[in-house]
Amino acid sequence: MGIKRISEPDLILPSLYLMSIDSHGRMSTTELISSLTQMLKPQGLDAEILSNRKDTYFSQIVRNLKSHDTLSKKGYASYQDGLFYITDKGRQYVDNNKAAILYIINSGFQYDDIKNAFGEIYNSKEKKVIPFDELIEEGSTKYVATKVYERSRKLRNAAIDYYGKNGLIACDCCGFEFKSFYGDYTNKTCIEIHHLKPIFQYSDSQMTQTIESALKNLLPVCPNCHRVIHRNNISKERIPAFKEYINLRKHSNSI
Repeated sequence: MGIKRISEPDLILPSLYLMSIDSHGRMSTTELISSLTQMLKPQGLDAEILSNRKDTYFSQIVRNLKSHDTLSKKGYASYQDGLFYITDKGRQYVDNNKAAILYIINSGFQYDDIKNAFGEIYNSKEKKVIPFDELIEEGSTKYVATKVYERSRKLRNAAIDYYGKNGLIACDCCGFEFKSFYGDYTNKTCIEIHHLKPIFQYSDSQMTQTIESALKNLLPVCPNCHRVIHRNNISKERIPAFKEYINLRKHSNSI
């Protein structure tokens, strides 16, 4: 089975989001190509230059949003004088999925996971997709409903139970354990749960089943490591190298 390349539906929501944050709600195709490339960071076959063309496969699919009238057919954007203009329907679509968008683009996920996540939202049709937000990035929490907070807490508690040992849970990256280190000064643990892959729950799915499938894509980390992971967009495949770097630093500092 071949590697799935990005498709026009995968680009609809991130394209509309970029238009929505522009002060005039408009973007040219060239601007979309540049901004989407920076946001999604295409890799593999999508990043290859097409034969006898200057475009990559990725940029050609972005161009197809215009040549196939993908956004205008759905009423999400109009196109005139060389520019896309987001419509009220397009803004509403973005607003309905704002928390999911910020979760996807701010979590350092791998390219394949990002494009699959945007495609999953598009293909969900009438199903409401609820992201488990990590509540790390400033500015994103205001888009997260109370029910999402509740689900996030349930997922976090399940992860602590799953990864913990004798009531203690250490950072998977640096090994720091809050309660052991601070002793009598605290009786609580301090751990955050990093998502290695996007984790969604559909409105008609069971929470228990969602947690069971999500646990293998979670990582308990201390606040310091978590922020370094996010600020450097350390993807799942780069986590082992990050751990090795930390161990080398700890070893060199102890000599």
